[in-house]
Amino acid sequence: MRISRPGSLGLATTLAALALGGAAAIPAHAADATLTVEAPAAVAVDPSSTSPNQHGANYTYVPVNLTFSNHPEPATGRVTIDLTPLQGVASVFPLGGCTIVGQVLTCDQQTMYNGQSNIGFDLYAPEGGGQAGNSAVLHTTAVFDGQTAGADTKVTLGGSNLTMPSIDTNSSLHVGDTWTPDLTVVNKGQLPASQLYFTFIGGMDLTFLPQFSNCEYGTGADGDAVICTVHSEVAAGETVHLDPIGFKVDPTAYHAYEDVSVSATAPSKDGWLAGFTWAQGPAAGPALTVGKPITQGAPNDVADFNRGNATTLNAVVPNTADFAVKGSWTPSSGTRGELTVDFANNGPGSIFWRSGSYPARVRVTVPKAVRVVGGSPACSRDVEDSNQVVTVWDCVTFPYIKSGDQYRFNLTLDLDQSAGLSAQITLPSIGEDGQDSGMPWDPNPANNTITVPLGAI
Repeated sequence: MRISRPGSLGLATTLAALALGGAAAIPAHAADATLTVEAPAAVAVDPSSTSPNQHGANYTYVPVNLTFSNHPEPATGRVTIDLTPLQGVASVFPLGGCTIVGQVLTCDQQTMYNGQSNIGFDLYAPEGGGQAGNSAVLHTTAVFDGQTAGADTKVTLGGSNLTMPSIDTNSSLHVGDTWTPDLTVVNKGQLPASQLYFTFIGGMDLTFLPQFSNCEYGTGADGDAVICTVHSEVAAGETVHLDPIGFKVDPTAYHAYEDVSVSATAPSKDGWLAGFTWAQGPAAGPALTVGKPITQGAPNDVADFNRGNATTLNAVVPNTADFAVKGSWTPSSGTRGELTVDFANNGPGSIFWRSGSYPARVRVTVPKAVRVVGGSPACSRDVEDSNQVVTVWDCVTFPYIKSGDQYRFNLTLDLDQSAGLSAQITLPSIGEDGQDSGMPWDPNPANNTITVPLGAI
C-alpha cells in the first residue's frame, strides 16, 4: 500500500534544495504568509471641498493599510483602484508616488517592511459636480509576492455633520447644586443621521445624576463616563435638544468640567474610554430622547464629518483647598542625611488644570554648600536657575490634585557640617494661563512654606 504525503518534498526536489543550500529554494514562511488590505468601510466627501493643492482646501483622506503576516522579508508589489464608479461622487488626488492613468489609480513598486505598509489618497468634490447622496464603491486590489487581497470602501458625496454649540462657563453654581444645561445638536451636513450616540466623560467633580435605560455607565479610577444611544433621525439642517440632564456639583468641585460629544456611530471603548467598567442603565428607567420619537429602524450608512461634534461643560465653583507641606531632616553618617518632604491637599476641594500644568509642585531650595546626591525620581534640579547662592530642586505632583491626595519625596544630601544650613520648601503653582497662580483657593497660605534646619551631623 502506498501512502501519499501531500505536504512532503519528493526525493529529487529535496536533493535539489540541499544542493542550493536548502532554505533558498522554498522560503519557510511562504505557505503561511497571508496578505490583507484594510480600508475604511465608508467615507463622506464634502460637496464644498476642493483639491488639496489649493490653499485652504477641505478634503477627505482615505488610508489603506497593508499587512503581510509571517513575511518578515521586504515584499514588493502593486496597489490599484478602479476610479470609474466615482463619476459624480468624488475626485481623487493621488499621494505617495501613486499615479492616475485613465480611470485607474496605481501605486507601483510599493515595498512592505516587516509585513507592514500603508498608502493613502485624498478625495474631494467631483469636478463635474454631483448630487448630495450620490455614492459609489471603490475596490482596492493589492498584489504582493504572488498573493492578491482587496478591500471595499463606500464613498458618498455629502454626509451628516452633528455639531454641538458651545456652552458658557457657569459661575453661579455652589456645592450641592444641580446644573441642567441645554445641550443642543445641529446637523450641519447634507444628509440625515439616523441615530445619535452621546458620550459624557468627566467625573471631575460633576456627578451625572439621571439613570436612563438607553445609557451605559462607566466607572474608573479618575472619573466616570456615560454613553447614551438615541435612535432618532436628525435631518440635514435640523436642530434638536437633549432631554434635561442633571449634573450635581460635588463637595470637591472647584474648576469642574464634563466633556460631551455626539456621533452618528457607536464610540469605541478605547482611548479615553479604556479602563472603565461598564453597566447598563436600569431597564425600567426612562429613555433619554431629543424630543422626537424613538425608532428601531436599521441605521442608515451615512458617514458623519465629525466637525464640532463636542462641547465642554465648565463650572467655576467657590470652594477652598488647603495645600500644606511638611519636612524633616534625618542625619545618617558623616556629612550625609535624608530630607523628607510631605505635601498634602487637605481639601475640601480638588484642583485640576486641564492644560497639564501643576496646581502645585514641591520646590526644595538648598545652599550651594549642600549637594543632592540621590532621592525620589520625581525630583530634578532646575537647570535654568542661575542663582549663585542656592540650588533649586523641583518635585512634580500631578495636574489633578484630589482632595486627600498626599505626596512624599526624599532627597539624600551631603553638606558642610560646620555651617548652619537649612532647606526651604515651597509650593510654586502655575495656572492655566502659564503664570504663577498664587493659589487663590488656599485659605491657609502659612503652611505652604517651611524651613527645615539641616543641623550638625
